[in-house]
Amino acid sequence: MTDDAIAHDTLAILKRLSRKPIEPAPDLELMADLGFDSLLVMELVGELEEHFDIAVPLNNLTHIRTVGQIIAEMSRLVAARATAATSPASPESPA
Repeated sequence: MTDDAIAHDTLAILKRLSRKPIEPAPDLELMADLGFDSLLVMELVGELEEHFDIAVPLNNLTHIRTVGQIIAEMSRLVAARATAATSPASPESPA
């Protein structure tokens, strides 16, 4: 999946989840500019995890404030998942 596709899908999910019409831009903050509260942020995380088939570590959320940071984090996690999927499996230890 390309970074452009990740950005497009992330923006679409943000728009769908918002309780009001929004036009998310990379420099806008979720809470201050787009009106997301903590519960809506958690719902967003769940939707993004399901859509991209990733797991977002909750510790990673503490530094994410803007739409651009969300997109960057999704790109990083999707790339990490793809790398893990294509890496050779480590040899199993004998039982």
